[in-house]
Amino acid sequence: MTTAMVFADSHAHLDFPDYQGEWEQIFLAAQQAGVGYVTTVGTRLAGAETLCAMASRFPNLYATVGVHPHHAKEEPITVEEILAHCDHPKVVAIGESGLDFHYDFSPRPQQEANFRAHIRAAHIADLPLIVHTREAEEATRAILDDEGIPGRGGVIHCFTGTKEMAEWALARGFHLSFSGVLTFRTAQPLREIAAQVPLDRILIETDSPYLAPVPFRGKRNVPAHVVYVARTLAECRQTPLSEIASATTENYKRLFRIDSHPVPEGSKAPLPSATLAYTIGNSLYLNVTRGCTLRCRYCPKWQDEPLVHHYDLTLHRNPTAAELIAAMGEVGGYDEVVFCGFGEPTLRLAVILDVAADIKRRGGKRVRLNTDGLANLVHRRDVTPAFCGLIDAVSVSLTAQDQTTYDRLCQPALAGSYQGVLDFLRVVQAHVPHVTATAIDGAEGVDIAACRKIAEVLGVHFRVRLLNRLG
Repeated sequence: MTTAMVFADSHAHLDFPDYQGEWEQIFLAAQQAGVGYVTTVGTRLAGAETLCAMASRFPNLYATVGVHPHHAKEEPITVEEILAHCDHPKVVAIGESGLDFHYDFSPRPQQEANFRAHIRAAHIADLPLIVHTREAEEATRAILDDEGIPGRGGVIHCFTGTKEMAEWALARGFHLSFSGVLTFRTAQPLREIAAQVPLDRILIETDSPYLAPVPFRGKRNVPAHVVYVARTLAECRQTPLSEIASATTENYKRLFRIDSHPVPEGSKAPLPSATLAYTIGNSLYLNVTRGCTLRCRYCPKWQDEPLVHHYDLTLHRNPTAAELIAAMGEVGGYDEVVFCGFGEPTLRLAVILDVAADIKRRGGKRVRLNTDGLANLVHRRDVTPAFCGLIDAVSVSLTAQDQTTYDRLCQPALAGSYQGVLDFLRVVQAHVPHVTATAIDGAEGVDIAACRKIAEVLGVHFRVRLLNRLG
C-alpha cells in the first residue's frame, strides 16, 4: 500500500554505533517501505567527514553539520569551524544545535554560545538550521530573535513543544518536524497541535535510533519506521496518507533544496549549468560561493533571479578550486580577474588563494577581490597577510557612514560587522597595493560625502557605485 508513495525521514543519526555494518540493510528496508530520502544529522563536528562519506555512498542520503547541545561542553564551536565542513555537495543544513535544559549535560552558557555560532553559520552558508529545544522554549526563542532567523529558515526537530512555541516558530518561517512521539498514547496534546499546523510546513522524522513509534516503542528505531509517523499524522489530520506523504516529502525537498534528480554517488556532482566564470568588459569574474555574511536589501542574489548583467549566478553548491580554474581558461588576455559572483568570496578563503596562485603562475595581469570586508570577523583572525603577492587590489563594501544605516541596509549575521569592515580596511593596506572602499549612491540613507571622508581618514581610495547597477 505505501510503496507507491515516497516518504522522507528528515532526521536520523545513522553514524551512531547502533547501525555499524548494517547501512545497506537499513537503506534497503527504507526503500521497501517507500522512504525515498533520509537526512543523517550531525551531533559532533568530529563526525562530519563520516556523515559526508555516508551521504556520498548512498544517492538519497543527505547530511548536516553540527554539534548537539549535549556535547557543547566538550566541543565549543566557532562559526569558521562549522563553515569548514559545509562545502560538501550533500550537506543540506546546519545542526542539530540548540538548547537542552532537561538534561543539562553541558553548561547553559556553553550551549547558548554554540547555538549562536550555528545560527550565524546558517546565515553565512545560506543553509537551513536544525533546532533542538527541550525545556528551553523561552531561551530558544530569545536567542533566535536576537541573532535573526537564517534566510533559509529551518526546522524545530522532534517537535514536542507548546502551542505557543509552534505559533512562534511558524510565524518566523520554521517547519515543525514530528517524530515517533506523535504515536505515543500520552501524546494527544501534541496530535492536536499537529492537526493545526499548515500542511506545507510539516516534516516527519524518526530521530533514529531513538523514539521508535508504536508498535516498535522501546526498540531500535530505523528510517523505515517514519511511515508510522506519517500514518498517525494522517489520522489526526483526517487526511489521506498519500497526501501526507506527498506534502511532507515536497516540504523536505524544498527546505533542503534537494533536486528531483538525486545527486549521484561518488564525489561532487557536476555543475553543468552553473556560471563559474563570466566577463564584464575585459575583466573575468569568478563566481566563488553561494554563501554570504550579509543579506543586503538591494542585492540581486536575494531576488528570484540573481542576475548580473545577463548572467544567472545561481549556485547549487560551492565550486572547487579545480572547477574554477577550469572555467577560467586562459587568463593572460584579461585586464584583471575578479573574485566576486553570487556570494562573499572570503568565505572560501583557501579556494580563492589557490585560484589566485594559479592565476599568477599563468601570467594573469591583476587579481582583484570584491569583498564585504568581514573576513577577519568570520575567520576570527587577520587573514590579510595571506593576500600578499596574490591579490593586487581589494574593493571593500563600506556601504554606509554609520552602523545604524549599515545594519538596516545590510542586515548582517554577525555582531560588530560595521566595525569589522573599518578594521579590515585598516589592516589590509599593509598587504595589498590598492585598496578601495565603496558605497552606493541612491541607497536609502547613505551619505556619500560622509563615506568618502571615512575612506580618506582610513587612507584608502573611494569609489561611488550606483544603485541597481552591477559590474
